[in-house]
Amino acid sequence: MSLIIAQKYSKALLEVAESQKQLAPILVEVAVFEKVFQTTDLASFLADVAYNDDKKIQVIRSLQGMSSDLFNHFLETIIKNKRVVLLPMIMKEIRNQADQIFKISTVTVTSVVALSNEQLSKLEIKLKAKFGLKDVKITNYIDETILGGLIIKARGKIIDTSLKTQLDIIAKSII
Repeated sequence: MSLIIAQKYSKALLEVAESQKQLAPILVEVAVFEKVFQTTDLASFLADVAYNDDKKIQVIRSLQGMSSDLFNHFLETIIKNKRVVLLPMIMKEIRNQADQIFKISTVTVTSVVALSNEQLSKLEIKLKAKFGLKDVKITNYIDETILGGLIIKARGKIIDTSLKTQLDIIAKSII
């Protein structure tokens, strides 16, 4: 349920930002706010029930010189609707939805050994074509237990060409 709520808030912000041609600046504000939220006491202050919503909104408004009216209003709405505990999830959803808008995807690739830059470049080209993406961010994980091949996780899909999986399939078909 929390994820659905976070998705709705993030979608609303991005739609308004896009309609006002402020999408890129809002994404910068989100990144800055997320950093501040993680590295200061702001998160605990906003979540603290000892402070009323008016006090929390006053603090958000004190940041007005540093952020847009749209972003401040967004944060005020979250406070008024008692959704502060969902802020980290909302921020993550904003990034996820922005990546979809800009056709960017983070892909995890598991291999037995680290892939070379040349291999990563070739894989990036193939993944862009397969998933219709403009940009791909590849994270390469090393797992010697897969014996060979690759396990690619992208956009909710798993492409498993690992030797371990192939051997498991053969073993199951023999038994």
